[in-house]
Amino acid sequence: NISLGSLDAGAGSANKLDSAFLTVYFGWLVVFIVGRPVLRVPGHKPTDWEKKCLLWAGHFKKPEDIPEVVSIDAIRAAQTTLRVKFSYVMIALTIAGCIVMVIRGKQVSVNFWLASTNAS
Repeated sequence: NISLGSLDAGAGSANKLDSAFLTVYFGWLVVFIVGRPVLRVPGHKPTDWEKKCLLWAGHFKKPEDIPEVVSIDAIRAAQTTLRVKFSYVMIALTIAGCIVMVIRGKQVSVNFWLASTNAS
């Protein structure tokens, strides 16, 4: 006698379990056929930070344009766009830093060489 909590409450819970299984099973079948999930959260009220992400990513022009409810997919797409933009900025800063360090290193090397030739 194994107790499964709410699952052994009788025939009513078995019907609920079967219905949940069919929903999940056919939901994944639809994902396989259509290519996108059907069991999604219909909307999400964006926080201030998420609104800024939507603006910076270019999904909306002005804060007033952002609707009260936005899909999670739109917020994730905006965050991914911002990650990519941030990566590009970091790559550019790294290359600029390398160029500056090479130039400064050459200046120090030339100054050291000039100082050593003038000393002798």
